[in-house]
Amino acid sequence: MSMYVFWTIFLAGLGTLLIRITPFVMISRMELSEKVLKWLTFIPITLFTALVVDGLIQQQEGVMGYTLNWNFILALIPTLIIALWTRSLTITVIIGMLSVAILRVIGLF
Repeated sequence: MSMYVFWTIFLAGLGTLLIRITPFVMISRMELSEKVLKWLTFIPITLFTALVVDGLIQQQEGVMGYTLNWNFILALIPTLIIALWTRSLTITVIIGMLSVAILRVIGLF
C-alpha cells in the first residue's frame, strides 16, 4: 500500500471520527433547556422513520416517479406488529432482518 493511500484512509477515518464525536463532547459540557431535551427525544424515531420510508419507496430506472416496494412492505408487516407489541428497537430490528431473510429464502425478494 502506498503512503498516499494510507494517509487518505487515515485522514478520512479521523475526519469521520471527529464529525461523530465532537457534538457529543460539546453537548456533554453544556446545560440544555427542557425544550431542547424534549426535542432531542424525537430524533431516533425520525431517523428510524426515514430509513423505513426510504426502503418502502423506490424509483425504477427509466420510469418517472416512485413506486412502492411490495417486498419490503411484506417484511414490514410482522416487524411493525412486533414493534408495537414489544416497544423494543433491538427486537424490532432483529424481526425485520429475519422477515427479509425468510422472504429471500422463499424467493419473494
